[in-house]
Amino acid sequence: MAFGRTFDLVIHGARADDPGLRAAAEWARTIGHRIRAHVTWEAGDARRFAAEAAERGSDAVLAVGGDGTVNEVINGLIGSTVPLGILPVGTANDFARQTGIPDDPRAALELVIERPPVTVDLGTLNGRAFLNVSSAGLGAETTAETGAVAKGVLGPLAYAITGVRKLAGEMSAYRARVEGPGFARDVEFLALAVGNARATGAGTVITPLARLDDGLLDVCVVAPMALGELAGLMLELRRGEHLERDGVLYAQVPWLRVESETPLTVNLDGEPQALTRLEYAVSPAALRVHVAHLPGEGPE
Repeated sequence: MAFGRTFDLVIHGARADDPGLRAAAEWARTIGHRIRAHVTWEAGDARRFAAEAAERGSDAVLAVGGDGTVNEVINGLIGSTVPLGILPVGTANDFARQTGIPDDPRAALELVIERPPVTVDLGTLNGRAFLNVSSAGLGAETTAETGAVAKGVLGPLAYAITGVRKLAGEMSAYRARVEGPGFARDVEFLALAVGNARATGAGTVITPLARLDDGLLDVCVVAPMALGELAGLMLELRRGEHLERDGVLYAQVPWLRVESETPLTVNLDGEPQALTRLEYAVSPAALRVHVAHLPGEGPE
């Protein structure tokens, strides 16, 4: 373990008073490391703080928050060799959960200090990088419609409750033209996911074959189906056991283009937006990140 290193913590404003975070930072200082804390107040702060820290020669930039904070930080680190660390104090923490990063701030900080980073791919959507999964349709709308208060009180359960309410209501299919290497088709779907990693929506393993180091994106498209069928499929999706299901299309591609006449709600590492044209691509070996293991390689 090398001492005397400098770590920049990019902290979501809502988490700045977390006592566990403060204790972890103080512990790191007592063993000889320098901790620089930066608290975000508005969108774009985390990206700017990360880029500035990389320019100053930080030994690692740590995203302290949820998947949205992680997304901003990686976009600030693009083009540098400074590694990413994660202290997962958000609601879903999907990327952290599937890579064995502990929930406890001190344990997560210890992982950054003690384990060397690994090199992974990044996905891009319309030029913006993402580390985990981008989704459109039912899953993305569930994320967008789950309120901050509910997430704060119920945690990941809030996503499940919102999803059940949407399933119980009137569902309509989404329509788009999907193009990739060697194929182009018009599709109707309830959900579409593009994964650099595997899990989204508080633990749903939507792209279970995805690897962070294979130079490919995994695509999963769920066709419209009867409510009774969909209820069973949702259980299989949760466990990543849906690939043989009728109505599920799965592919691994270096790029994907999706076009829709009406705006689609699209989730990018937990952050929703409305788009009619989605240009996905993969950037191989674009990021160094401290994790306990890659998705699918650790304990279940």
